[in-house]
Amino acid sequence: MHPHELARLGFDTDGLAPDLDYVPELVNDDDGVGFDLVHRAFLQLEELNVMGGVAVLGGPSDRCDRIFLALEEGIDLVTAVDRFGDGSQKRRVRELVAAGQISS
Repeated sequence: MHPHELARLGFDTDGLAPDLDYVPELVNDDDGVGFDLVHRAFLQLEELNVMGGVAVLGGPSDRCDRIFLALEEGIDLVTAVDRFGDGSQKRRVRELVAAGQISS
């Protein structure tokens, strides 16, 4: 969600970049379980890294490299794969999202 959408829902959006897409991420802190708002692409990159990195998408390494760089630049995974991935990588991302292994 973009900060203006989060603000309408009552979230504190101070310090969030207005043009980025954010998602809640659960965190454990001294007060118990809470959440932080994190940029979607960075959360997706973390999730991919847990599974073995962008290589889990398969495909040529140059395409994986471009997808990885796009994620680091803040482009969400679906958009990055649509731009730089091949057909099998696009299918793999849809499978991972459908299985709940990657945030959508």
